[in-house]
Amino acid sequence: MIGALVLRTVFAVVWQHRLSARQKAYREYMRSEVWRCLRREAVERDGKRCRLCNAGGALQVHHRYYPEVLGTETVDALTTLCGACHEVVAHRDRHLLGWAPFLGRFR
Repeated sequence: MIGALVLRTVFAVVWQHRLSARQKAYREYMRSEVWRCLRREAVERDGKRCRLCNAGGALQVHHRYYPEVLGTETVDALTTLCGACHEVVAHRDRHLLGWAPFLGRFR
């Protein structure tokens, strides 16, 4: 029992460190000229409208999938969404593809 608790604690610390490094790289990429150009291209392609609800205005660009190396994706990997739709899609993705299935093994 103690061994499992220690293993979970060590795993959580190591995973948080790895996640932080990935988050830092992602934030840096989001500020890059490469990202700005891809984002602009996706918004233009989508007619400056949310692909789900057709809203205009303040739009966000969502990665439908990520390449192995950020910055190597094409505009085909991106979709334009309003903030509300982006929140719904991102929540769904986090649940289906992110933490939920992975963490379930360590409970």
